[in-house]
Amino acid sequence: MKHSSEQFLNQFLPLQPRMQRLAESILHNEDLAADIVQDCFVSLWNHRSNLHNIQNLESWCLTLVRNRSIDYLRRQHQPVLISDITEEEDNYEERLLIAQKLIQRLPSRQAKVVIMKHFEAKDTAHIAKEMNITEGNVYTLLSRAYTTLKKLVKDEEL
Repeated sequence: MKHSSEQFLNQFLPLQPRMQRLAESILHNEDLAADIVQDCFVSLWNHRSNLHNIQNLESWCLTLVRNRSIDYLRRQHQPVLISDITEEEDNYEERLLIAQKLIQRLPSRQAKVVIMKHFEAKDTAHIAKEMNITEGNVYTLLSRAYTTLKKLVKDEEL
């Protein structure tokens, strides 16, 4: 089965935010994590004709990111901390539910911007266009949302 570019994007692009978070949790470097994830997407595209054999694509993609991140650290002779690798996976679902509950408590425009930015992985320009506001307004809404979320987390002692 051969994937078209549209099928590929619809299937794999939604996994990018989680792949990015996993890489960042291992590498502790956002730019490097983005490079690793991009490299994984290139690899996925190059092997797309074989992907139909994979039962759980999300798990397979996360394993690919984890392995590439660990390989990078090993090539750089940096220590690989097992706690960094397993903590992201173990707490992900629980942290996601908590985050969703806290985001629901935000004013609607702030919540929408946070969801678009962090769950849908949209850039600021896209968010501004979709919401018919300026990029400056997007940054303001995000800043206010982050301030509110920090207060909510502190109040809940999460």
